[in-house]
Amino acid sequence: MPVTDYDTRIEADAADLYRREDRTEFFGNVQIEQGNDRLEADHATYLKGANTLDADGNVYLEQPGLRVTGSTMHYNLESKQGTATQTEFRLTDPVARGTASTAELLNADQSRYDDVRYTTCPPGNNGWQVEAKELEIDQSTGVGVAHNAKLRFKGVPFIYLPYVSFPIDDRRKSGFLPPTIGSSTNSGADIAIPYYFNIAPNMDATFTPRIMSKRGILLGGEFRYLTENNQGEIRAELLPSDSEQGPGESDTRGAANMLLNGTPAPRWSYDINLNYVSDNDYIDDLGNSLAATSAKHQERRGDIRYYGSGWSFLGRAQQYQTIDNTIAVSDRPYSRLPQLLLNLERPDQAMGLTYHLHTEYVHFGHSSDSKVKGERFDLQPGISLPMRRPWGFLTPKLSLRHTRYSLENQTAGLSDSPDRTLPTFSLDSGLYFDRAGNWFGNAITHTLEPRLFYLYIPEEDQSDLPDFDTADLDFSFANLFRENRFSGTDKVGDANQLTTALTTRGLSTTTGEELFRASIGQIFYFRDRDVQLLSSGAVTNEDSSSIVAEVSAKLTRNWRAQAGVQWNPHADVDATEKNAFGIHYLDDKQRILNLTYRFTDGTIEQTDLSARWPITHQLHAVGRWNYSLLHKKSMETFAGIEYESCCWVSRFVVRDYRSDANAEGNLALFLQLELKGLTSLGDKIDQFLERGILGYRTDN
Repeated sequence: MPVTDYDTRIEADAADLYRREDRTEFFGNVQIEQGNDRLEADHATYLKGANTLDADGNVYLEQPGLRVTGSTMHYNLESKQGTATQTEFRLTDPVARGTASTAELLNADQSRYDDVRYTTCPPGNNGWQVEAKELEIDQSTGVGVAHNAKLRFKGVPFIYLPYVSFPIDDRRKSGFLPPTIGSSTNSGADIAIPYYFNIAPNMDATFTPRIMSKRGILLGGEFRYLTENNQGEIRAELLPSDSEQGPGESDTRGAANMLLNGTPAPRWSYDINLNYVSDNDYIDDLGNSLAATSAKHQERRGDIRYYGSGWSFLGRAQQYQTIDNTIAVSDRPYSRLPQLLLNLERPDQAMGLTYHLHTEYVHFGHSSDSKVKGERFDLQPGISLPMRRPWGFLTPKLSLRHTRYSLENQTAGLSDSPDRTLPTFSLDSGLYFDRAGNWFGNAITHTLEPRLFYLYIPEEDQSDLPDFDTADLDFSFANLFRENRFSGTDKVGDANQLTTALTTRGLSTTTGEELFRASIGQIFYFRDRDVQLLSSGAVTNEDSSSIVAEVSAKLTRNWRAQAGVQWNPHADVDATEKNAFGIHYLDDKQRILNLTYRFTDGTIEQTDLSARWPITHQLHAVGRWNYSLLHKKSMETFAGIEYESCCWVSRFVVRDYRSDANAEGNLALFLQLELKGLTSLGDKIDQFLERGILGYRTDN
């Protein structure tokens, strides 16, 4: 019978019709369907005039997103309003459930419950519960509101709130976010209580008072926006009076950060990164205590880019705030105000040629009046002919580089407008051999790949050129094939050399995955390298470079290993300049073990051990130990446990770390309790573990 906009279908074992009263009684296995709604009961009374049902005995009501059971229910088929007693209810998206003395259905989206217990734990598990005198749920806005509420964890009440509003799904809403609670030797007890403002669907802000027992109250704020083509974050914080500052130090401290990027028009993009801190100890003292950094320079940069067809343009303004007062003014980085860069790469031109073009204009400034500063223009056109076959490749390349300067504060006796013009010729070649093989029972394609790279650049005296942004490149296997042994533009290394290298791989014949790779290479020099940085000046006259070798392998499904070494055949002692070794275990159950060793002669020698390992099915130990053998100090040590059940996760970590070898250690304690589907209390230890333990993922 049509009683609403939907047809209503009623089935029952028996029915009595009372025409004078417009009433119908249904008995036994009563089933009522109307659109997407379904109601079941042992007995129901339908009043035609009021269009209502009164059901009792095993009552069950199902609506989109909500299921309710009870002993009795009064329900209006037209307005979808109703009241049930002694109820159990279940939200289906997201999954949550509860019990209540009465449930009132206000409409298709809103419902209210009295004397309620609410949780996202599955039936039979009440790891956490919200007990409230009254609970209102609005599925259209994704918000739940509880009055006179207690949050129980493992049956123990530990938070009481006379009023609390919380999300029931992943939609954003204004309100207090979970507090962050921690402790460290730097700041003492540390509590942050953020308040979130949901300004608009694409815009929000967070205001965070942070209370530190040793230092005082820090006020922080964050504003974020997101549009179709633009996004940005602006953060700032201020500590008006730091109780830990010493005599002569300003007790007013703060920091600010702005990250903006977007694509305002087709092919155009911009990227802005601005940073400020009040003093050089700010980040160590007051930065995120789980991610303290030893950054010495805060970047301030604005980029605008255009991507054409085979070419690109970059406009940049960049400078730095040096926050380490021990760095002399003359040793601080140059600013680029501005830098204009144009690159072109056009392959498959006439006769298979590829055209190359690199051109740059940049103005270098500096805070020291005694430093050389000024303008640099660099132009490098080039042409290459890539010839590739299944069995190998050959690529000759020729380019000409012209660089001109207009300088201030130039060294006495040197030109204020020096220039340099140099050709570069390179010939890159390689062969590819393969055969069928076997790797621990896996069928593989085993390759052998010899490679030769010849480079010629004539020598030209460049001692009158400044070193604005140039440094020695780190020696590595990949850098054996670069055209310049320096980074930047100010120096072009003279070269008459041949790189010889050999790589062998094992590729799975079924998946194409690389199961192992080994490479070795060395440069042979046919003349001395006269061009050097101004800071070194020493001519390099060995007839060959150090030997670089790298190995990586997938030993089994879960074990991986890699190693590398840089060995100087000309050294009488300490021939090993660099080496590194790492072995990693990761399985489907997130059992993780990482062990690495790194050595750079005179600079670094450290071991790094990190792990996540089960103690029981639900309890895991986590930890990391980063130890400097060079300084005989632990740089970072943390250990903790995490327990995960079906509806909650708890993590506890004790961490001792120092930002550099000369800094004092900082001991800190962190606790996180995550109630799935409700909130997370404490520090974001999960994000910290993702950074500190290779392979750790909370989404697994």
